[in-house]
Amino acid sequence: MTTGLINEVGDIIGTRITVYNLLPQFLDPTVTEAYLCRLYQLTPEQVSAARAHILNNLDTVLAQHLKIEDRIADGNAPEVVQQAERTRAAMRSFKEWLAEQEKAEAAKRMAESIPAEEGNNSREFPSFREWLAQQEAHSGEGV
Repeated sequence: MTTGLINEVGDIIGTRITVYNLLPQFLDPTVTEAYLCRLYQLTPEQVSAARAHILNNLDTVLAQHLKIEDRIADGNAPEVVQQAERTRAAMRSFKEWLAEQEKAEAAKRMAESIPAEEGNNSREFPSFREWLAQQEAHSGEGV
């Protein structure tokens, strides 16, 4: 059943929030509607619609919620974990490279007696994406 605020799969329309995000909060008697509105940036009407959707479709929502919990418990696939590890390693390398570049720039400014305020804009460093693309171009392999 689709309402104006919740679609048939439990998405709160116009948001990235689902009734499954709110379900654990609804089960906690200390959580208020006002808190949920602030936490998820929802209107009171959206929170009420989510609560009504859960109550009106309890068996379906609970069954789907258990599937979601099982999927979370299974964790990520090995290839996803490996990709995340490669990305973390690349980010560490970028941070090290950037620190070296900044240190070299500071040493250059000191040697040339350039005040730090004037030297800050002397060279812009690439973003992580730009740096990564340069690394991949030089090595011929992706992260």
